[in-house]
Amino acid sequence: MTSRVRSLGVALLFVVLTVMMTWPQVTHMSSYVYDADDPLLSIWRISWIAHILPAHPLEIFNGNIFYPEPRTLAYTDSVLLQGLAGAPFIWAGVSNVAVYNALLLLSIALSGWAMWRYALHLTGDPVAAFLAGIIFAFVPYRFDHFHHLELQATVFLPLTLLYFDRVLESRSRRDAWLTMACFTGQIYSCIYYSIFLATALIFIAAYRLVRMPAEERTRLIRVLAVPAVTSAAVAAPYAAAYLLNRASLGDRMDRDIYLYSATLRNYLATSEFNVLYGRTSGWFGQPERLLFPGITAVVLAVVGLLQFDRTRITLAIAGVTGFVLSLGLNTPVYEVLRLVFTPYRGLRAPARASILLFLAISALAAFGYARLVRGRSAAVRNAMAALLAVFLIGEYFTSLGAWLTVPRQPAEVYRWLAKQPRSVVVEVPFARADRLHAIADGLYMFNSTYHWQPIVNGYSGFFPKSFYEMSLYMRTFPDDESIAYLRKRGVEVIVVHGALLGPDEFGATTSALIARPDIEAVAQFQEQMGPDAVFRLKP
Repeated sequence: MTSRVRSLGVALLFVVLTVMMTWPQVTHMSSYVYDADDPLLSIWRISWIAHILPAHPLEIFNGNIFYPEPRTLAYTDSVLLQGLAGAPFIWAGVSNVAVYNALLLLSIALSGWAMWRYALHLTGDPVAAFLAGIIFAFVPYRFDHFHHLELQATVFLPLTLLYFDRVLESRSRRDAWLTMACFTGQIYSCIYYSIFLATALIFIAAYRLVRMPAEERTRLIRVLAVPAVTSAAVAAPYAAAYLLNRASLGDRMDRDIYLYSATLRNYLATSEFNVLYGRTSGWFGQPERLLFPGITAVVLAVVGLLQFDRTRITLAIAGVTGFVLSLGLNTPVYEVLRLVFTPYRGLRAPARASILLFLAISALAAFGYARLVRGRSAAVRNAMAALLAVFLIGEYFTSLGAWLTVPRQPAEVYRWLAKQPRSVVVEVPFARADRLHAIADGLYMFNSTYHWQPIVNGYSGFFPKSFYEMSLYMRTFPDDESIAYLRKRGVEVIVVHGALLGPDEFGATTSALIARPDIEAVAQFQEQMGPDAVFRLKP
């Protein structure tokens, strides 16, 4: 069997395992998403990229939400790489929900395959590498973030370390270019992980360079220089959008960072839906801080560390870096990094750096298995591998239970909006200042993919100041002050959703709008869940 055929076979095996571990997602690719807000945000992101690229590629960051704010795609991780991968399928007519779900599942499967490749490079043992891939692909952290498309994009983490290790050993220009290509791929698929990876690479490079003779060190720097500069140049336009936004959006608040900074207790918790360890969620964890890697993986990693060499020290550096970063403001290290490295000021959830620890545990577990089976017969090795795989899958199996059914067809009001000339739209009910993460805004964004009119509503990682301001004015909608503010924001069309307001509030709101001389009723549509009414502000 050639290496390419074996590699393809392993990739397909991880696809099968991913389908099994995320069941029943694959049976509802066009209608189910896990959780609400973030999947709808991700569907909007990849749909916007597919929509804007053919005609106006330079407008890619100027999404149609939070009108008239610029660069709204960069209010969160833009997932440009996933958007580019999914665009041809959306253009071909595939449902954007199905494309999103396919990207989500493939991200997990390919991450397992990438870890297999890295662990195979380290150990030379394909079975040990497969166990490492299971750990990395299905560690409980994955299921806590199953609704985050960008946080499943970990395929480039092990690949970057793989090629970086090879270039450190061989000084190969090809491996240098592959290292930087994979690192750039990580930037364009998940900014969080690219920042954490860059930090780990600095420490790894420092350790490896110090141990090199001066002549070899100079040669390595020369080999890496041009690829590194090229990678920086490719990433620069992407970074520029976020730097421009930082001037208006500011840095993350300390209280938010503390909320998502891990503690030691959090490394004992999994998602509540984990079949074996679900109770630990309430005992030791909080959302974004469910970081238990599993007993089997930890035991194998400890066995792998019983023998120390340069490779395992490198993995230990990556793991310790991820662990310390995950503690966030619970240690002084993170505060120093925020002062020194600007990208850290935009990160809200330091606990996500734990992915580097899981990567290190996965690779070290491969060494652990290889040590345990050394000198044993093929039958014993196969039996141990099968048993360990069962243990790992048993520990990681999670019964996903927070599905949102997305309508396969747009509501009539959105089909109507698609036929109108460009009009700035506000959808009611509007978010409240104390409850910005409401499902309504996710639905408004998702439904905007049917008509692409600019909307003042939105949901993202950051909210602009104008959105907070508008939420305050909309508390008294539709009084004179709120209507005057809508005019100031350029709003032309008001859509009122009876299903979200309830019959009494819908009746009161629409009656008040009809009574206003500066507003005209345009249309009303009766949907299964309730009516939608459309109004237009008169010039």
